[in-house]
Amino acid sequence: MILVACLSVAAQETPASNHAGTLSDLLDKQRALLVVFKSRVIDVNNDERAIIDDVLKGDRAPRGRYAWVYNDLAIKLNKYINKHGSMLPARNLADAEYVIFFNVVEFRRILNALYAYGELFVIVKGSPQELKPPRIVWRAKKMLVATDAIRDLIKDLKRLRGEG
Repeated sequence: MILVACLSVAAQETPASNHAGTLSDLLDKQRALLVVFKSRVIDVNNDERAIIDDVLKGDRAPRGRYAWVYNDLAIKLNKYINKHGSMLPARNLADAEYVIFFNVVEFRRILNALYAYGELFVIVKGSPQELKPPRIVWRAKKMLVATDAIRDLIKDLKRLRGEG
């Protein structure tokens, strides 16, 4: 099973005061869309609304280096999906209940290997019927290598859902 789409997201379970949700908002949600790209948003005020808008309007087809970052993250998520079954891949934004977005900030070459560094976010889609806007419910604690960021998210999801 392969997740189809590209996004990058960083978040933490205990949100900052400007978060409108927590990771527990995912308890009743299964369909996730993975997105990886370099956001055009530079947000000096830490207003997450700009990030959410960029993700919801962004190009979801990974190209070039972003494609291999997407594939690395999708492999990790697919292992989690196959083992626990508490997440399903979404084919597009309309099918997704939440988006896992990795925002590539830079590529670093270390010991002749290339690593993508960035921020990982989990964004729950809004609900117009319930007057709930889209919101970031998890963000990586700091800028990380993509695979380390997704590992932290999976660890938090396992803890939240009681998966060993």
